Amino acid sequence: MRTLSPADVAALTCPAGFASHLRVLVQRGATWTDLSTLLPGDYLLGVSWSDSVEAPVSDATVTVARNGPDGQHLSLSPLVVSSFLNTGADGTFQPLLREGAYFRVEVATVPLDTRRADVPAGAWREAWRGRIDEVDAGGDELRITGRDLGGLLQDTWAEVERQYGSTAGTPVQSIIQSLLNDNGLSAFGLYTPVNPLSMRGPYLQQREPLMDAMRALAEQIGWDVRMRWREDAGAFALTLWSPDRLTDTPVATFGPDNVLELGELKRSLEHIRNVVEVVYSDKDDKDATGAKKRKTVTATNPSSVALYGRRWMQVAEGASSLIDTQAEAQRLADAAIADLSESALSLSLTLPGIHWYLQAGDLVQVLPDGVHFDSPQRLAIVSADFEGTSGEARTKLELQGHPSTSRTEWLERDARPGIAPSATFTGPAAPSGLTVTNTVNGFSLAWTPAADGAAWDSYELHISSSPGFVPSQSSFRENSRTTSFGVANLVAGRAYYARVIPRDVKGNAGPASAEVTLAPRYVAPSMLLPTVTYADRPLNADFEALSDVDLPPDGWRVSPGAWNVDAFDEPASVFSGARAVRLAPTLLATKLGSTPFVVRPDDLVYPSVLMRGNTEGTNNNYTCVLWLAWLDGNGNLLPSGGIATVDVGVASSFWKDLGRGKYAVAPTLARYCQLYIGKGNALAYTLYLDSARVVVQSKLEQPVAATLIAAAGWVWTGAPRDFPSYYRNEGETVLAGSIKSGTLGSSCFRLDEGYRPATELRFPVVSNGAFGYLKVTPDGYVTPMAGSTTEFSLEGVRFRAAG
Repeated sequence: MRTLSPADVAALTCPAGFASHLRVLVQRGATWTDLSTLLPGDYLLGVSWSDSVEAPVSDATVTVARNGPDGQHLSLSPLVVSSFLNTGADGTFQPLLREGAYFRVEVATVPLDTRRADVPAGAWREAWRGRIDEVDAGGDELRITGRDLGGLLQDTWAEVERQYGSTAGTPVQSIIQSLLNDNGLSAFGLYTPVNPLSMRGPYLQQREPLMDAMRALAEQIGWDVRMRWREDAGAFALTLWSPDRLTDTPVATFGPDNVLELGELKRSLEHIRNVVEVVYSDKDDKDATGAKKRKTVTATNPSSVALYGRRWMQVAEGASSLIDTQAEAQRLADAAIADLSESALSLSLTLPGIHWYLQAGDLVQVLPDGVHFDSPQRLAIVSADFEGTSGEARTKLELQGHPSTSRTEWLERDARPGIAPSATFTGPAAPSGLTVTNTVNGFSLAWTPAADGAAWDSYELHISSSPGFVPSQSSFRENSRTTSFGVANLVAGRAYYARVIPRDVKGNAGPASAEVTLAPRYVAPSMLLPTVTYADRPLNADFEALSDVDLPPDGWRVSPGAWNVDAFDEPASVFSGARAVRLAPTLLATKLGSTPFVVRPDDLVYPSVLMRGNTEGTNNNYTCVLWLAWLDGNGNLLPSGGIATVDVGVASSFWKDLGRGKYAVAPTLARYCQLYIGKGNALAYTLYLDSARVVVQSKLEQPVAATLIAAAGWVWTGAPRDFPSYYRNEGETVLAGSIKSGTLGSSCFRLDEGYRPATELRFPVVSNGAFGYLKVTPDGYVTPMAGSTTEFSLEGVRFRAAG
């Protein structure tokens, strides 16, 4: 539990209740911007975040108003360049809400009826901090989601295999800090409030996400590593910690008077394990060959055995495991017994307000209500979900048993494949004849079982990105009771390596098979021909799919010229991805032509491509051209106006975005379009091409002039204001123009069918330099309700039409 101030305690313990105010601050440059105090008002609609022992990181979701009363000029959408809110202090375009930006959630716990404006500055408490993963501006409300700072550790890989630990033993917390330092994240100073007293022998750290690597070290000793609040620093810190499994002192008490809803209430045998055997390799007792002897320790809860019967579990540690002494193995067994040996009561409850001070692993007390239970229950927080919207704030707690680490994680260690054999006996002989068939994002692998030795019952698949790897827990992928595996979730274009381990019916593992190399494929347009009609932009726009090295990239052709003569695959000089296209300095105006894609008459087609030259020097004749070829329904070039030159640029040694912002209008007879990019002149110069792009935009619908209702007195404001009108834009109705002189509360005009909302809506507007508002009803009437009749603007009002 986090420390509370005297003011926090007074508010939380007030019999009348308390108020929770929330604010979200987003970092842009060195400045933190409060979404609740943006000009001209509060954009924050809601915020939620969670903390769970079952998840390595905490996530948060924030919902804000996408547009202010002045429409796009006060928009938070990161794609609206003209918005004042997306303008940095230096006047440049800097979206406030963008992926990768840091944001934090703060909570103020204050007496009831305290307005947000009256919250003391010292009452705000940081409750969550992380980074934006996604910005969704597609709906009427803009939504951002993110993970806490542990998300950086999930996204950052240990890219180089390194040796850690030592023969004499290295403290586990020192190894975790070394992992951070070696991978460019030394700013994460590991906080270890209690020394785990666990040493690690030498081992080779495989390539994997840093969070996975660190959690594997912590889980081996029954601990956890995650972002937690550090009181002495007043900030969140990466923390190696163990729950206080023996505590019986609750940090908070909740009773029927302050519980909004009591949800799940159950007891179950599912997670009970009351006899835990740990198999380990003892570094202090080696055989004549120098190999560590395999030994076991056992922990038992006799009371649980008497009550539920014997429920056995084995945790088998590998020879290179962190658990390599009797003391460490016994500590691990005791931790498992503490977490799993009782039939833990599961209870969920919802509390009013934001109880930000509670953390996963805290012990709380729930007082009886006389209906569901009649004695106090002391339970640990498994997860806490916090949610605040306009006028409402709630905390939902999932409670279970004593403080523990993830029970799910414990049961996954129940002699699971990939850690170690569950017994010391020899299993089946290694399979042979491994045959690989590479598929899209994966592969299929088949083999022949060994002809002699113990009979096989199942096989383990191990995959690594490093050749010559030794199968381990980190490389384990899946089990199979057949002589084949199929995997379809790898990264295309990356090399992987696989080995197969046989097991007999008792779980004894045999030696691993020989290693095979895997090469997952991309989805290639050539796989789809000729059954597909290309109804969208060019396939393989980044030239990454190259099914045949003797042919151009899938979905493209060379005209004029020949592949591997005038145009080549380029793996070195690329803008993004693994390959680009290089046009050679032959005396030919070589171009790449895309697969045709569908267009409609009057479509606005915006093509672009990244291009640069080579070392021939700068010459105004060394150009790159961007063409659009218009085709009729039979795929033939239109006889008149068949080629549109969208842009021409001079090549230099720097990448240029050719065509950016420029477009061509599809002719009346056009049904298909092809993109052509390449050399503008038949001269000896080199051209590099990458990341072609085409955006097709439908021509905007013409506005419908509003028929003003004369009886209400509303008339057009006059030039330079637009006449009142409305139109559809991608399913939304948009109002425009300005009116005056009417009667507030009287409708000014009525929308045609197809432009009307499903429910009554109200919108703030600009009215004679101040603010007013209008309402739009399902019957189509648009009614100014408040503001000035000198000038009443309709600009910025938009909503989804009901149909």
